Amino acid sequence: MYDIRALKADIFWHQLVILMMSFYLLADMAAGFSVIYLGIDLKISLLYKLPILGILFYLLSKSDIKGLLFIVGLVFLFFIGPFYQLMRFGRIDFFIFDFALTLKVLTPIIVFFYFRSLFRFNNSFAYESIEKILWAGFFILSVNFIIGAMGFGKSTYQLANDEGAGSTGLILAGNELGGAFLVTFGFALHKFWNEKKLSFYIFLSVFTILCGLSVATKTTMLASILIVFLIPIVNERNRLYFFTKLKAIIFIPLTSIAIIVSYLIFDILEKIGLYDRIMWFYKQKGIMGILLSGRDDMAANRADVVFNKSNIFEQVFGQGQALGLKDTKGYVGVEIDSIDLFNLYGIFTVILISCFYLWGVYQAHKQTLGNKSDIAPYVFVVSFFLLCLSQLSGHIWTSGTLGILLGSMMSLVLKNGIKLKMSVNK
Repeated sequence: MYDIRALKADIFWHQLVILMMSFYLLADMAAGFSVIYLGIDLKISLLYKLPILGILFYLLSKSDIKGLLFIVGLVFLFFIGPFYQLMRFGRIDFFIFDFALTLKVLTPIIVFFYFRSLFRFNNSFAYESIEKILWAGFFILSVNFIIGAMGFGKSTYQLANDEGAGSTGLILAGNELGGAFLVTFGFALHKFWNEKKLSFYIFLSVFTILCGLSVATKTTMLASILIVFLIPIVNERNRLYFFTKLKAIIFIPLTSIAIIVSYLIFDILEKIGLYDRIMWFYKQKGIMGILLSGRDDMAANRADVVFNKSNIFEQVFGQGQALGLKDTKGYVGVEIDSIDLFNLYGIFTVILISCFYLWGVYQAHKQTLGNKSDIAPYVFVVSFFLLCLSQLSGHIWTSGTLGILLGSMMSLVLKNGIKLKMSVNK
């Protein structure tokens, strides 16, 4: 008998940390409110998330010491390069920034290992806990988008005469919002498609697209359109790569909506002054120029710094924020996650992090085609999207806004694929 009694000694901490993870986006909104309307950064989000990580470390020390040691090993690996630069330049501000970024990068992995240990003891409790987190995230982001549509919060783009276009609501990290949007709305769409009437799914699809358009970033606009059509398709599971009647039916509205939204996007881009810039990228470098928005040039500049102005130790283990001291403009980031992790923390770090996300996509894809999991299609399509976005627009692997949601979603591949430990009370 597999029973929650196996966890009763620490059940308070499990319930507390799951509750805190369910509502952490409210802390991000509160942090945004303090900056936008009070003019001060109260670090609400950081103060809220640090206790979550502390509790997760405590629970892992009780249930999965090997997993905890692996995470601690990753922390030490991350800091070989930055610590070397701290000894070299004495810039404690760089070291603190690198520490904060490390926590963001490792948060999905910490959450994943926590739920892995939870799945081993009680499958249903672990799955229900993840569902609570994802549903709470969906409702909180829905409220945030509505607040933004009402004219409150932060504008995505600032226009002339103090006018703005698009809105990220009260969440300041606009570039990271697209990832959180995909995880939560993708989950809701998956549940509606499988458990509700078609009319409910259509209503949620319209709401999803409107939310994506309200933010007005390329990521959210494109993701909102694709996700509402791909969720039904990927739920064909073992028939995913075969031509079916459903795919034929979906193609017509997808094409129509794509044309309408393309028109709306061009209109928005003209109003916010980005149309000319995008057309310049297209004429110079084609469609990849639009997708990367100059990130390829930034990557080339950072590569020159790393390979021509850094020693072999720095190339292998990274150099953290101190990389900016070697750049003529003081730049560090590229906004391509794999390149940023390589530059900051070295080759071994980027290999390990990449393997984690590639493994998640592979497992979800295998479970989808094998029809072995009711939730795998959602995990596959969203994790694949996020993997692509991490290399096109960044802010996925390094996102503080997305981290807990991403780790929770990735953990779902363990739902039907992990052996449970027997409860101490049979």
